[in-house]
Amino acid sequence: MCRQDQSIATGVGGESPKEATYLVIGAGTAGLSFIDTILTLNAEATVILVDRNSKPGGHWTKAYPFVRLHQPSCNYGVNSLPLSNIRDKKGNEKFSVHDLASGKEILTYYQAVVEQFRGSGRVQLYFNCEYSKDAQGNHVVTNVDTGETTRVLCKKVVAVHNNVVVPGMRNSPPFPVDSSINFAPLNELPKHIESRQFNKYVVIGAGKTGSDAITYLLRNGVDPSDITWIISRDVWYLVRDGLWRGYSSYRKDSVKLVDPLVKCKTLREVMLQYEKDGIMARIDTNGSFPEVFKGPTIDKSELAGFRTIKNIVRMGRVTCITHDAIKLEQGTAPLSSPAETLFVDCMADLDGTFYGYRFSEDFKVFDEDQINLGPIVVAFNVSCSSAIIAYIECTFADDSDMRNGLLYFARGEEHTKPSYLLFFNQFYMQNKTFKALGKYPPAMKFVLNSRTLIDSPCHHKNGMRGFLWAAYGPLQMAKKAGKFVKRVERVDYPDCQDCFGCTDRRLPKKNDLKLKERSLKSNYPPKKT
Repeated sequence: MCRQDQSIATGVGGESPKEATYLVIGAGTAGLSFIDTILTLNAEATVILVDRNSKPGGHWTKAYPFVRLHQPSCNYGVNSLPLSNIRDKKGNEKFSVHDLASGKEILTYYQAVVEQFRGSGRVQLYFNCEYSKDAQGNHVVTNVDTGETTRVLCKKVVAVHNNVVVPGMRNSPPFPVDSSINFAPLNELPKHIESRQFNKYVVIGAGKTGSDAITYLLRNGVDPSDITWIISRDVWYLVRDGLWRGYSSYRKDSVKLVDPLVKCKTLREVMLQYEKDGIMARIDTNGSFPEVFKGPTIDKSELAGFRTIKNIVRMGRVTCITHDAIKLEQGTAPLSSPAETLFVDCMADLDGTFYGYRFSEDFKVFDEDQINLGPIVVAFNVSCSSAIIAYIECTFADDSDMRNGLLYFARGEEHTKPSYLLFFNQFYMQNKTFKALGKYPPAMKFVLNSRTLIDSPCHHKNGMRGFLWAAYGPLQMAKKAGKFVKRVERVDYPDCQDCFGCTDRRLPKKNDLKLKERSLKSNYPPKKT
């Protein structure tokens, strides 16, 4: 038997197998968003949710204590439950560029989400458990602490395939470190700052985690001259308050993303125009063009802080740390006072992927009796992407080829690496997915009404009227986005010669889309009291 957390749910495994419509493996953002939409749209669906952690939240359960969202809270999480406390008169969450939920708030939110699941009476929750198949091909859930097992009967397995790895998940450094060296994951930085044991800090990593470490050190009074920053590859940062000024100007500000796509000759030139416009930034404006973009989002004050750090080491990845030197791929940096120095591990995705995002050319979201979550069909938005996949599951007939034809996402090693081109790749895939879903208008109605979509009218001034004004009025955002898609497809950008891997794909035809019978009205989400 698999004993599950009684504080979270009931239904301890017994001799007879547990049954459900869906067996969902993973209680992170993707899995929870999928379940939330399934319960909303399918009144008869039941779910068994399995996760190896003791609580929901995926990688958030291992994150550093001062972590915050890099994106606005208004569209993060699941569709049925708001995260942001900034609301309009109707109670809708308002877009705010500075409303960034803390890690603690997100974990509390996801706990509320699973309690809402439990309240539906249609979800069984198994935490501290692993999923596997036995020799006969049966689905088995095993408690990682006790070894107790539960057999599961289900119609479909839902698996999450992106593998986000943050420093707090590692048990040891990813390279040899001399025993005399003080080395710690970012999770432990606050206690070391408070102890004042160290006078110098070496931050290893320049992505979201590394940039948060630098900001934390500076805001806690560490002098920039006492910080060394090891940057294996320079990256582009998205500057949130360089792009968006606030709630009232969101629509006008967003046009700054699409105008250069129409006017510039290359996508490289688009990035440089974004830099001129204050949307994108690099630490060294006189340095070489960063080839990497992984989506770290900062504000202007953080960028100014980064540029006060003068001790930056750019010699590739660290290979080992000895008692007196840091050895890197392209050289060695000496250590002057190792006893007074703390090395802070901020390295993520050492396999070179985009947060574990790597899908083969033939990867399928819908694959007979399995649904594979992970692909991002809405740019940099796991929450909305998973909700859309769940909508397709509930709405369209069980034809995997037809369903997969509605989804566009980056695949293949060349198109999933964290290049600056991935920014444009995801924007292209989002446009194509929406164009495909638009063949069945109720699907796009679902998307536009989703709180997990940052562009959703519910988050912005003037609602749907403002959305339509931006799309088809003077700003002509829909037309400009369409021009970008056409330029990609006619190979008009010299640095994108294969349509991001979609050269041979064609949009589905309306007559090819087959629908399921409508489900009964769902008891989920619960009515607000």
